[in-house]
Amino acid sequence: MSSVRELDLIDKVAVISGASRGIGRAIAFNLASRGCSILGTCTGDEGVTALSSSLNDEITSRVFEATARERPASLTIKGLVADIFSEDCASVIANEINKTFNNRVDIFVNCASDPMPGIIGAMGTAEVQRSLVGNIQTPVMIVETFVRWRYFQPNSRIIYISSIRSRQPWSDQLMYAAGKSAGESLCRTWAQAFGGKDKRYSFMEGTTANAVTAGLTETDAVVNCGPEAVKRFQDEFFPTQSIPRFGQPEDVADVVGLLCGKDARWITGCVISASGGGIKIG
Repeated sequence: MSSVRELDLIDKVAVISGASRGIGRAIAFNLASRGCSILGTCTGDEGVTALSSSLNDEITSRVFEATARERPASLTIKGLVADIFSEDCASVIANEINKTFNNRVDIFVNCASDPMPGIIGAMGTAEVQRSLVGNIQTPVMIVETFVRWRYFQPNSRIIYISSIRSRQPWSDQLMYAAGKSAGESLCRTWAQAFGGKDKRYSFMEGTTANAVTAGLTETDAVVNCGPEAVKRFQDEFFPTQSIPRFGQPEDVADVVGLLCGKDARWITGCVISASGGGIKIG
């Protein structure tokens, strides 16, 4: 199946954390199919191959060869091992941007996160700190580094992938829910800072920052929980959804893709629900 999209992101560079599978990979495909270069982070060499080789080939065959269009010469897709729990995660990414992408970032999508839930009454300090680092500290430091090194361009896009858990709590996911809620708050502050009112960030004026709240999505992480857990998820989420089915990674990626385009230039500081109506915001 070929994908025909407007090549509206040619010469732009997107950094996507957690880009080798699931929602992150679907976002990488969406943006690359529109001509955007991708630096995608992953946890190991297998993920690097999935991006630098597999996704690269898929974009060529499914998007350009299948539609008899020439692939843009500037389109580069590269995987990078970067551990979101490491203090040097942001600098590892920034150094690769300097090396490969000429110190330019137009889009940052924070998709990687700490999946550990945080069960009340069973947590230790290490688990709490790990969650805070993966879900809050690292995305903050990535944006900080891109700002400090002036990688962001005018009218850039910052998108934090949140979760339905930020508004639909469960006692067995305390830290995960707290981290996602914090990410939504970060976007509101980034939106206020980078829109153009604060002259310290005039080099990136017009930049928007939004969170996308993903609902129950059929990713490897969900499926690998086992049939009993999957059935429990269905019983919990389907009754609240207006569209009672599993979301697909592409369902979320298309919402992110919309926010990355010029047509979303007037949307900032918002939380967009991509949950089939599971969470109704507004």
